[in-house]
Amino acid sequence: MGVCACVILLLTGLLFFSCPLPDIKVHLIQEVSQPRIPLYPYELIGSSALALNEYHTSSWARRIANELLVLGYNTRPDQKSSVLIAFSLNKGKNSFTAQNEELIFLEESEEGLVYSEKKTALWIQPILLTNGAVLIKVSRQFHSTEQNAEFISCSSGLLQMSNDDFMQQLQNSSYLSFDLLIQHYGGPKFAGWKEKGTLKCINQMQSYACFVSELDLLVFKDRRWQVASLATKTQGLPLARVKKLLPEQMQLEVWEENGFCSSLIEVPLQKKKFKRTKLEIPFTKIRMRSATQVSCSLGKKRLFLKQGDWLFKIPSGWYRLDKPKDIEDYVYHRLIAEIFIFDAIVKEQGCYFMKGILFDETRMQMQQIQLPIQTEKKEAKMRKKHFLLSPFTLKGCL
Repeated sequence: MGVCACVILLLTGLLFFSCPLPDIKVHLIQEVSQPRIPLYPYELIGSSALALNEYHTSSWARRIANELLVLGYNTRPDQKSSVLIAFSLNKGKNSFTAQNEELIFLEESEEGLVYSEKKTALWIQPILLTNGAVLIKVSRQFHSTEQNAEFISCSSGLLQMSNDDFMQQLQNSSYLSFDLLIQHYGGPKFAGWKEKGTLKCINQMQSYACFVSELDLLVFKDRRWQVASLATKTQGLPLARVKKLLPEQMQLEVWEENGFCSSLIEVPLQKKKFKRTKLEIPFTKIRMRSATQVSCSLGKKRLFLKQGDWLFKIPSGWYRLDKPKDIEDYVYHRLIAEIFIFDAIVKEQGCYFMKGILFDETRMQMQQIQLPIQTEKKEAKMRKKHFLLSPFTLKGCL
């Protein structure tokens, strides 16, 4: 009997170990690889039993954060209303603008969330922060309660500044930190310009300039930049504001017409040309006509100059600026040339001199000019000396 029991136990053990065991590792891998199906649809997250979880309560707001883009905002200083902010939903398919801190209602459509002109149970409120980011407050009416959340949205940078003529003129411009002509001949009318910087631009191969201080406004009108103010009409036109005047550059903040795109432009300082070392005004035979007038030869021409006359140099020679329009063109850099300004006739140590200032093309360098004037007594003495030293050529003389 005991022997039979032992034989039965032995056979049972052999049978147990001879049967193959299930592959547990393969079974676990199969379970992990199977896709997990959520118990609740995404739209219901934050409601029902899932509302007890604080993390999932704001998941409906994350959907808005993923679909809402801030394209830009209007910070032009000339805007009369609140700051306008441009938004986009559904990857740019639905765009709209709204004022800062305005309530914006959204609704569900076949393409997703869209802007709604009527009041709905879902709304957002944008708040522009001082650092340029936009705080988005979101709210929804769910059953009889109101659920709130908020997130920070930065500008996506989808809107880019166009490379129109108004931008190209600024990109090709130059900066003068001082203007010697204004400092010496500005007078009471231009007294306020002495501390201003000069923005030099080119429009259709013609140069012009704007004299500006920090925080001054410029408007692009009639294909050129002009100094403006908040009292002038600037809406709907490209606008710029002088941010800083530095020793080496001028910083400008530029807005396009609608104001949603802005750019910072650094205008470099115009370099000085080689400093002149010698006089290059070919005045000869300078003679006094009166206490304020002289005559002189300039090449093959005989000129009569009076105190206050301006002479400018172009490739064909020196010419006098006779018309007020010509002087205005020179002041505003619409005329680029070397220029000599006849200041006065002075007497030093018994001799008379023609005194003035010579400016280079940039008006960043100048040179004091003092030319001797031949008087009648001196000319008579020179003629007598010439007559005594010259050989006789009169008829009857050898």
